Amino acid sequence: MATKNSAISLKASITTAIVLVSLLSLILSVFFTTYFSNRDKENEAIYFAKMMTEIIAFNARVPITFDQREGVDSFLETLKNIEEISYIHVYRTDEFTNELEFFASFNKVNHPPITPQFHRIKLLSVPLFSETYVEYGVPIIDSATKENIGYVYLRLELAHYNKNMATLAKYNILIAIVVAIIAFFVSQLIQQRILTPINKFVKEIQQITFNKDFDNQVDSPDFIEMRLLADSVNAMLAKINQQIIQYSQAEKEITELNQNLEEKVVSRTQALRDSNQELLDALEQVHQYQSQVIQSEKMASLGQMVAGVAHEVNTPIGLGVTASTMLSDKIDEINQALADQTLSAKKLQRFLEESKENTDIIYRNLSRAADLISSFKQVAVDQTADNIRKIEVASFLREVILSLQPTLKKANHDIVVNCDETLCIKTKPGPINQIIINLIMNSLIHGFKDIDSGRIVINVEFSNSKCKINYYDNGHGIEEKIKQKIFDPFVTTRRGEGGSGLGLHLVYNLVTQALNGNIEVESELGHGAEFIIEFPAVKAVGKDD
Repeated sequence: MATKNSAISLKASITTAIVLVSLLSLILSVFFTTYFSNRDKENEAIYFAKMMTEIIAFNARVPITFDQREGVDSFLETLKNIEEISYIHVYRTDEFTNELEFFASFNKVNHPPITPQFHRIKLLSVPLFSETYVEYGVPIIDSATKENIGYVYLRLELAHYNKNMATLAKYNILIAIVVAIIAFFVSQLIQQRILTPINKFVKEIQQITFNKDFDNQVDSPDFIEMRLLADSVNAMLAKINQQIIQYSQAEKEITELNQNLEEKVVSRTQALRDSNQELLDALEQVHQYQSQVIQSEKMASLGQMVAGVAHEVNTPIGLGVTASTMLSDKIDEINQALADQTLSAKKLQRFLEESKENTDIIYRNLSRAADLISSFKQVAVDQTADNIRKIEVASFLREVILSLQPTLKKANHDIVVNCDETLCIKTKPGPINQIIINLIMNSLIHGFKDIDSGRIVINVEFSNSKCKINYYDNGHGIEEKIKQKIFDPFVTTRRGEGGSGLGLHLVYNLVTQALNGNIEVESELGHGAEFIIEFPAVKAVGKDD
């Protein structure tokens, strides 16, 4: 039942109902009008953008083929009077590198140039809308070879279209105001006819209620419905007069009971609140500790990789430094011989041969160091990043394994990767990097304990928009009681030996949360362990897809 403060008068209700119905009808009309107008605006802009880009691409074929930039520039100049066009870029595909290069452009007057859209042009095959403009890009196809020789980028301003929409909105607002005014006056006429007898009836009831004179009776209004209501009210007043004493006594008893109940509820609620707070505090501490330990696991893995790569890089750099020192000494000898005028052709020839050998040594060792650092850099970046990028799966896995080479060199274990060399997918490389590293380290620490020569096989398949990775090692296997909770945090068989029990827990979280996939384990004690990982991914055709 509504309270006195929250109640709404019938007069206001009638007025509100009429106005709302009128406005609702108008709003629906405006909505559909605006919706279809917006759709027409977009369709018109898309059609115009496609038409202009195709015209520009057609006219740019020959100039691009014969490197005639002035031909494209002069054609673009003819488009300056088209109000909607703000920017046009024409790009040419380099026939040797297959990379895009800037060929020609058009900027609307008083519009500063924008940066080339090399990285976005292939994504604009579908028009991209913003609040003020639309972008579109189409390839330039050689009519003879049917090859892609470039791209056309076009930006259209939507000011013209938005102006029309603004004008439409103004008219709609004006119509809404007029309709609201008309609806208001119509409601006033209805109120005068209906509300006068109702107000009289209400005042009589209010007077009876104020004086608590329940023996009094209300008069019957002119409306049949109101007469029925008056009869019901009079009957109710008679019953109220009889029951008021009973209600007073019952109210007194209920008040006493409520007071006792409220005291008990307050006491128990406070106790429950205190218990819940203690549980929440404990849970928060557990989550913080778990997050800290997981982060420590990641950084420890990265630190171990850094130490190993640093050791590997030290050897070729040391050889390069030795060779450069020898070369420096030989140069000093030649300079001294030249100063003493004792330099012979034979001595110079020997110096050149030795210098060639030393520079070859320096080049080979510095190249190896550079390859090691480059591989580590990519793996380290992938390990700490969660961005989606395109990866060649086979090459990516080999880079991850190469980053662990310093650790793997300490044992005679074999790692085999079975994957289609052409398989290229778009996914998050960071979680996959960490998953493979943790699984390999788990095999080295647990699976191959006291085993000198182990074997790890990684099989990769892609089907139905899902990437499936089967990781298998021929180590000791997993006990059944451990296997049932292998992915739980702090589960380890090396408690007290440095094991945190978070390696496979981290793997589980990365698969299920970062990759939105699932992971299963199959193992028998003494027969190795197999981890089956499956996650959604987008297959790409190649590097430039």
